[in-house]
Amino acid sequence: MRIRKSVLALPCLAGLLAAVPGALHAEGARGVAAPAVYPATTWQGRNGAVLRIMRRLDSHVELVPLRVGVDTTYGPLSLRLERCLQKPDGLPAQTAVLLKIEENQDSGSSPFEGWMFTDDPALGAYAGALYDVQVVSCDGDKVEPMVGPLPEPIPPQLPMAMAPHVEADEGQGPTVLAPPSGGSGGQGSGSSGPTSLLPPSPSLPAPQPAPGTVTQP
Repeated sequence: MRIRKSVLALPCLAGLLAAVPGALHAEGARGVAAPAVYPATTWQGRNGAVLRIMRRLDSHVELVPLRVGVDTTYGPLSLRLERCLQKPDGLPAQTAVLLKIEENQDSGSSPFEGWMFTDDPALGAYAGALYDVQVVSCDGDKVEPMVGPLPEPIPPQLPMAMAPHVEADEGQGPTVLAPPSGGSGGQGSGSSGPTSLLPPSPSLPAPQPAPGTVTQP
C-alpha cells in the first residue's frame, strides 16, 4: 500500500515542479542612495521676516512682519530689516536677520544694528527699556542667496551576487545544481553532479524462493 501511494504521488510532484521556471537567477543586492541634503553652510535668502515684540509694562506680545528695506514703526520703536537668511529644508532650523532698531529719545535705550540669530539666545533678542524684540523666522519670497534644487541621488553600484539556479531536465523534471564537494546534502557530500528534486524510487523487495525449493550455495 505504501509503494502504491508513493507511485501515485510522483506525477503530482512532477507537475508541481514543472511549474517552476526553467532558469531562476537570483538578482544581486541593490545599492540604496543616501538622501540628498544641502551643506551645513548653505543659506536661503528671504525678503521678509517675523519679529516677536513684547511690551514690558503689561507683557503684551505681538508678531510684527517686516520687509527688507522698508521702515516699520511699532509704538516708540523704529525697525528696519536689511537681510533675512534661513537654513533650507533638511537642515536644522536656523534664522539670521540683519536688523536696525531705534527707540525714541525718552526711553533712554541705545540703538541696535547688527545680526540676530534664533539658535543663540544671547544674539537672538533685543532687550530695550520698554520693549523686547525677538526673531521668529524668515518670511516672504526667496531672494539671493539662492540654494537651488537638490541633486538627484545616485545609488552606488554593488557587485552582483550569483545564486544557484534551477535547470529543467527533460527526463526527471527540474534539478538544482548542487555546490562542489563539502556541502551538506542527502545524496552524499562527495558528488558534484546534479541533485534531483524528485523523491527516490521505492526499492522492490527481493524475490523469495518458493517453499520446498533448495537453493544452491
